[in-house]
Amino acid sequence: MADRSVTFLTGNCTFNPKYFKNFTLTIVDNMMNMDMHLNRPIQRGFKANIDIQLRLANAKNFQSVFNQKNDVCAVTASVKNSLFKTWFKDMTRQSNFMYNCPVEVGHYYLHNWRMGSSLTHKFLIPGEYRGQLSFFYGKYKTKSYEEALTLSIDSILSN
Repeated sequence: MADRSVTFLTGNCTFNPKYFKNFTLTIVDNMMNMDMHLNRPIQRGFKANIDIQLRLANAKNFQSVFNQKNDVCAVTASVKNSLFKTWFKDMTRQSNFMYNCPVEVGHYYLHNWRMGSSLTHKFLIPGEYRGQLSFFYGKYKTKSYEEALTLSIDSILSN
């Protein structure tokens, strides 16, 4: 059986200027690029909600197939591997991302990253996917919730 492949289609983002001076996400030749400038350090308590969605053939809307909330600092510092940590570790080969918190004010980048076949989980069937990532402080979607960054990435998973 041939290797699985992920083709990035589009990506977009919005950021809170309280946390980022700028944040750009581009997809060029199936490679993801991010450039960001932090206005303030990223501290413990910085969380991510990861929602992987699938659009079935002939469907208009995406349906969530996997949703997880993580403390970003705890996951990257942890010895234990997870889906999020596996992706992050692979991205560090093409970036200057830091493993430990606090992440200091400054410029960070990811250049020419391609998602390898080993980074897709077997439970994901071939199809059109959307990854929705929300980075925030506080408790998700409550009064204490403060959004720092949202990313939306569309891709196709093929066998």
